[in-house]
Amino acid sequence: MERTRFMYIALRDLTPPPNDLPVVHFAPEMAILEFLSAKYPKTYRAADFAPAEYAWVKQPMQQVDLSRPLDFFAPNSVQGFVHAHVFEHVPGDLHRIVKQMNMALAPGGFHTFCIPFFSDWYREDMNLAMPHDERDRLFGQYDHVRSFGTRDTEERLLSLFEDFERIDMTKAYSPAQLAAAATSLTSHTVFHFVKKK
Repeated sequence: MERTRFMYIALRDLTPPPNDLPVVHFAPEMAILEFLSAKYPKTYRAADFAPAEYAWVKQPMQQVDLSRPLDFFAPNSVQGFVHAHVFEHVPGDLHRIVKQMNMALAPGGFHTFCIPFFSDWYREDMNLAMPHDERDRLFGQYDHVRSFGTRDTEERLLSLFEDFERIDMTKAYSPAQLAAAATSLTSHTVFHFVKKK
């Protein structure tokens, strides 16, 4: 997938060497799992809300409810968080979720992720009784609780990383470099933040 190719090159080029803290990969995809477990052989952790759905993963998976990150990760205890198309599935207050994940990362830690864009403006609805076809229409998929907007993601999500350096992908990669990886700066753009020390 295009987003997986983009995430691979970002993780390859922008992530630091391992330390003693875990690198947590939510809803793992095989190619990224293989890369991260090779780069962080002693500290890589696969995680998901429903680990049983990942029978193909040949290592222990941690069960994590990302609606309350600090119940699973102590402050300053994680080197990195990695996930693709996860935030739209997590019920709860997005501001609190991101802030708690930020607290869990140690100084110098990283958060690499991508999100889908399905609307101009952010919207969400936590009512799980909503019919699937209505949720498909509003959020792009029956199990999404929110849709990120192309016009306000900076305000709604990216501005929550207050104590982080954001890597500008338009400066990190030229169009030719992205084309060589069969990807581009589109809605599949990966966001990479590094917590300031």
